[in-house]
Amino acid sequence: MLPWQPMMLRPRYLAALALLTGCVPEPASVVEIRSAVSELVDQGRAMAIEHALVNLTTNVDPTPAPVALAAAVRASVAAAVPCAEVSAADDTTVLIDFGLGAPPCGVGDRSFAGALRVSFSEPTPDARLATLSFVGLTSEGSGLTGTMRVTWGGDETRRVVSELRLDTPDLRQIEIQSDRIQRTYRGALQLDGWHRWQTLMGRWKMELRGWEQDPAAPVPDRGIADIATPYEHDIILDFTGPRAEGHELRANGGRRDHVFAVAADGEIIDLGDD
Repeated sequence: MLPWQPMMLRPRYLAALALLTGCVPEPASVVEIRSAVSELVDQGRAMAIEHALVNLTTNVDPTPAPVALAAAVRASVAAAVPCAEVSAADDTTVLIDFGLGAPPCGVGDRSFAGALRVSFSEPTPDARLATLSFVGLTSEGSGLTGTMRVTWGGDETRRVVSELRLDTPDLRQIEIQSDRIQRTYRGALQLDGWHRWQTLMGRWKMELRGWEQDPAAPVPDRGIADIATPYEHDIILDFTGPRAEGHELRANGGRRDHVFAVAADGEIIDLGDD
């Protein structure tokens, strides 16, 4: 276990933790818990797109001046994604056009359409900022509109602050704000931070603690999510890794653990109470 990661919470502690995180008149129902898991899966759709593009455009040495950073990213993206049209909007801005989606333009295991604009700046002499703006960007049936701001920290970490709208494959529109610290370690993405989002049901909040995720997986293999629902319940999700049905998580809304698996395509399988 790395020093920066919090100790993982085992299932027998979830009920106590769920009660301590907020005073609620009644435990959350199974329907509300499943809704929270569904919301988590949709957050994962947005994060998968973000992670792919952050890795594509900010996996560089951040010490050069913004002009040099833009030139380095132009060259690296053009080499990594030959199906995209990469150009300089100005000395510090890179425009990446993935096309209209036919034929598909791939970044790693994902295909993209639309465009991404990346601007580099220098807020202070020792800081570098990359601002990613989405222009009609879609991937695997989901679309993102808005901006991400990326800064570099110690220990090869990056801070990603986002203000986005996610358009899901089932035609939902979700307004998302997020702030995460992330790094890649042995091929896994490690995350801590928070998300806030708005749906027709109201405002949702999620704290991410000690996440460790395969970029191709729909949910983390390890870590904790604490989700505050619009109905004033706190639901604790403990990610416990892959199993035959998909990636397992244990959810507790104040009564007892309820087990779910999330398949690679985002399908949620209800495995019942533990």
